[in-house]
Amino acid sequence: MKVFLYIYYFFRSAFLRGFANTIRLIRAEAQNEKKYGITTSSIKKSNSTEFFHYQGAGYLILFKVFEKIIPHTKTFNFMDIGCGKGRPVFVAESLGFENLKGIDLDEELIAISNSNLKNYLLKRKTSDIQFIKANALDFNYENKPTVYFLFNPFNEEVLKKVLQRIINSTTAETWFVYMNPKYKDAFTKEKFEVVEELKTKRYLEAVIYRLK
Repeated sequence: MKVFLYIYYFFRSAFLRGFANTIRLIRAEAQNEKKYGITTSSIKKSNSTEFFHYQGAGYLILFKVFEKIIPHTKTFNFMDIGCGKGRPVFVAESLGFENLKGIDLDEELIAISNSNLKNYLLKRKTSDIQFIKANALDFNYENKPTVYFLFNPFNEEVLKKVLQRIINSTTAETWFVYMNPKYKDAFTKEKFEVVEELKTKRYLEAVIYRLK
């Protein structure tokens, strides 16, 4: 079953991003897994209609995202909601963030994240990284400048509730990176401003938002 899933994602990516871009993304997987000393590539399916499956965000896309946000947010906290195996957290730390958390409902994925943390090769002594098994709907979000990262972890209804919980929890400057942004309408114009959209050919890779 997984073989067919990988084939589907390959051809979907080739159609939307172009064949050459897709090959670059695939090559970057192995190169960066080795560079970081982590294992985050495989897909884990979810049977839930609310909380979606795990798939590692492409390294090359992550580098582009962080290139855009780091000049403005490097001193902020970083939190990956639906962190899976932790890839965005490790990339964020390697590029300068120092206080980082990842939360996920899946106990197995959190265990893998913590195993990756032990093997992570680039960690700086000044950084604090935590992976926590938690429900994003119940989590106590801090009132501190924060970048929240979401790789389409759940459906629109849950996303709206999580965003509202964060809004209610903070008066600090807050940014969001929303990758594979299927439910952009949850980020209403009244509450969020679009900082930038990142596209590869036909595919909208991510939208960067700032809380008004």
